Amino acid sequence: MKRLKRLFKSPPSGPTFESLIKDEQEKLYKIAYAYVKNEQDALDVVQEAIINAYKAFPKLENPQYFSTWMTRILINTAINELRRRKKITFLDIEKHEQSAKETHLSIHKLDLAQVLERLKPEQRSLLMMRFTYGYSIKEMAQIFEKPEGTIKSQLHRTLAQVKAELEEGGEKYGEA
Repeated sequence: MKRLKRLFKSPPSGPTFESLIKDEQEKLYKIAYAYVKNEQDALDVVQEAIINAYKAFPKLENPQYFSTWMTRILINTAINELRRRKKITFLDIEKHEQSAKETHLSIHKLDLAQVLERLKPEQRSLLMMRFTYGYSIKEMAQIFEKPEGTIKSQLHRTLAQVKAELEEGGEKYGEA
């Protein structure tokens, strides 16, 4: 109980776990949802990541890196969840019924979604963090604990792979 009180009591050197996590909640949910594509599963992933972070919080030496540290924990938790359930995705047929005008655009979106699903989790993370959440290369390097040059080259190779697979789509489905 003393340990619990100590974590929620503001130490003279910095903010509490509770105050730091409140600032991150929305971002954490969005990232988790992007991985598991289900509201309840995303909430479960966020909850599990927060519990893991809470247990490891005393080990965090510099609170200014809390966001990066917490994002890394969340990504690892989401990837572990995907491994556990073997990437089973259930589709709601009614949600995907569309008019003829929307079909053309939908094919392109489905192509992109399928290509992204075939990427390795780390490749998908790179794209999401860079283009969906606007992380800089430097921030991504800190999160993945890799040099900036490595992140740049992995991002470049991943984009080239996505581009190549999307260009094949025209041959697979007929020119749109």
